[in-house]
Amino acid sequence: MGEASTQAAAPPAVKRPTVALAFLGMIAGIQGSDPNIASTALVGAARGLDITNTSMAASISTLALAATAISSGLVADSLGRRKVLQAALVVSIIGDLIVFLAPDTVFFLLGRVIAGVGLGAVYGAAFAYIRSVAKPGKVAAAMGLFTAALMVTTMVLTFAGGALSSLEWRTAFLVVPVISAVCFFVVPVLLPKEPRLRLPGNDVLGQVLLGLGIIALLAGIGDLGKSLTNPVALGGIAGGILLLIIWFVWESRDANRFFPVSLFRNPVFLAAILAGFVYNFANSVVFLQLTNLWQYVNGLKTLEVSMWQLPLLLMGVVAGLVTGRLMSSGKLSARIVLLLGGVVSAAGLVLLGLTHSGTSFATFLPGEAIVGAGVIIAAVPYGSLILKEAPAQYFGPVSSSRLTFGQFFYALGFAASTILIDKLTVGGTTAQLQAAGVPATQVGTALDAVTTYAAQSTAPTTSLGQEALADATASYGAAFATMMFITAVLVLIAGIAGFALLRRAGDHADDHTPESIKHPATAVGYG
Repeated sequence: MGEASTQAAAPPAVKRPTVALAFLGMIAGIQGSDPNIASTALVGAARGLDITNTSMAASISTLALAATAISSGLVADSLGRRKVLQAALVVSIIGDLIVFLAPDTVFFLLGRVIAGVGLGAVYGAAFAYIRSVAKPGKVAAAMGLFTAALMVTTMVLTFAGGALSSLEWRTAFLVVPVISAVCFFVVPVLLPKEPRLRLPGNDVLGQVLLGLGIIALLAGIGDLGKSLTNPVALGGIAGGILLLIIWFVWESRDANRFFPVSLFRNPVFLAAILAGFVYNFANSVVFLQLTNLWQYVNGLKTLEVSMWQLPLLLMGVVAGLVTGRLMSSGKLSARIVLLLGGVVSAAGLVLLGLTHSGTSFATFLPGEAIVGAGVIIAAVPYGSLILKEAPAQYFGPVSSSRLTFGQFFYALGFAASTILIDKLTVGGTTAQLQAAGVPATQVGTALDAVTTYAAQSTAPTTSLGQEALADATASYGAAFATMMFITAVLVLIAGIAGFALLRRAGDHADDHTPESIKHPATAVGYG
């Protein structure tokens, strides 16, 4: 098509915006469920394919996703978002079908990489589409509905994948291809074509620096959970930080940059990142450590753990819908919502810390429900502020950065909580064994019995091992509570800091969608 002279025509009006938004949330939920499904099926896959490096098998898809998400936003701007969304769904299908048919570890890892790249583009395109589907002035309400649909889809698909993996691990990897295939045909029915943008440049070097920096940093953080002195982990973190600094300097000086790093001086964008910290970091800590607490201390089975997790998800659905509507109606500002998200999340975390020794579902329900609501309250401004601050010229890369920031904070929460709780549990167990008069030469043997129980659910048979397990259970509970309190302080600080940044920004953070984003002036046709 010919190049637009000054401004592209507005995209066709969406006849059913509510349905379209729910559909976008469902598409994003495919990405949300994929790592959960893969994690559940990994045990069977490791046995069937003799996978020795299970940590790499578990994380390689996430690394591929985080490293390519921002670049996929650039491609969507250039080629047309609807076209790229459909292509990304096909790539996701291919990736998981390779895993389904994988004869060995190499093909399993290859399939997970391809699926990660595809699903990163799927999520990024679905999230960016909100700007075309939302009613004027209703971005926050649209974000709430999007988040609610995402969570419901993630929950349903995760359950489906878990049920299938209990039958045969390969069948779990059919869930994403089947739902992606259905969505492929629905996309052109519900979603309008978006204008293709004339970009400043592809900036291949900038994309490579960013991708490698993210991979190194996330891989290093993941390995840090094994040991604080792991040279591979420390080297990955140092190398990742160095590459990201070089990327930042390069983007600052390159006139053909693909990402506007000046946004990191924008108080509204920084507040959005802090909201992302509340949402992703707290969610990661609570979801992982509650699961471990219920399995190792309360002795729950996998299905029971899934049922106990439901309030965390269901309260998020309600909180997302209510918060979005209140923001769009003007009853709550973004800064109040961000502060509220931090306060509510912190309150729930403190309550979980205080009730960690409970043995019944009712004991954990209040804290779990409050945290579930708090993190999603923060998630609404996290998404809506990024959409509003993304410059029209860089809309795809900036909107897709939400997924990259999210993966970073989630990995950070995972690693930090694992390291802290592990160190406190081992230290507490050792102290209790020594106080009971166990010789120092036998403490290591006792701790080995605890490690074996955690890895294989094999109860120790010796009296020393049983004593160590009892001490470890008590120490783990105390360590869990400590992590909840620390996380509460961090998310509260993030909420307060975000509130201060948005107050400084003033009316600029109000709920609106700039015309320059609705109808970008650099469009060159539709795709």
